Amino acid sequence: MDQDDNCYRINLINKDNLVASLTKKLAIKTESAFQKALNNVNSITVKGINIDLNSSETEYDIVLEKIQEKVKKQNKYVVVTIDEITNTEAVREFAQVFNELKGDNLPIFVLMTGLPDLILDIQTQSKLTFLLRSEKIHTLPLKNADIIAAYTSVFNCSLSVASRMAKMTGGYAFAFQLLGFLLFDQLNGKIPESADLDKVSIPFQLQLFDNAYQKIFIDLSEWDRKYLLAVRGNKRLQDVVKILGKDKVFVAQYRRRAIERKLIIPAGYGLVQYTLPYFDEYLKQTEDPDSAYYWGY
Repeated sequence: MDQDDNCYRINLINKDNLVASLTKKLAIKTESAFQKALNNVNSITVKGINIDLNSSETEYDIVLEKIQEKVKKQNKYVVVTIDEITNTEAVREFAQVFNELKGDNLPIFVLMTGLPDLILDIQTQSKLTFLLRSEKIHTLPLKNADIIAAYTSVFNCSLSVASRMAKMTGGYAFAFQLLGFLLFDQLNGKIPESADLDKVSIPFQLQLFDNAYQKIFIDLSEWDRKYLLAVRGNKRLQDVVKILGKDKVFVAQYRRRAIERKLIIPAGYGLVQYTLPYFDEYLKQTEDPDSAYYWGY
């Protein structure tokens, strides 16, 4: 995209007011070379509309539409990238504005990445179901062989140590990066041994809990949470039905939702398995009144 002169690529940080951020960045990119050369650009005029880039009162959706019309006349297009998407008011507002721009046949495209369950939550919002028709690419878990090869290459460790590291990550990309970072930070160039993995095991789990699993659990409905807790300990479907006090049809829909969110996979004979490393331990912590992760279930 960066090599295509007809493409304006805008990278957004997932925070408050994505629409305003996109409008400001795109306004600056589409202006003349002279204006870009200015050290400080505080306002820009587009089709007679003055944009105060420092104002909080600008109707950015209207301004953005005007800029997009200008881009279309230039026979160019806009690609917006957003990493680690979450179900927030800012994201929902951005999605609605994006839908309006696409409805007007304006050349804008969006690439969003994030955890499957969080993306699903956004797609199923009442005003955002149009996102269900968008193309989705589900990344597969990392292969053990690739993880082992990467760790042995970076740390020059033995196959047995690299294999244990791969098992700790469970093929989860974030866990793969996190474990590598923790070891690199601790070892100071030393070749990791099994004892080093023992030392980072607890910090590794806690950072998974804080930086990934808490976010996942918070954004689930109460019954989604109860289902995930009920299947702990290799419970069969009929056991989960009894635990939740609901019929099979009711329980089956939450089983399906957990599968769609890539939180579990079927394991045969009515059993399921968690897909994320140490997720079982995290759920155990949510049930412990003495734990910092206690949810009261």
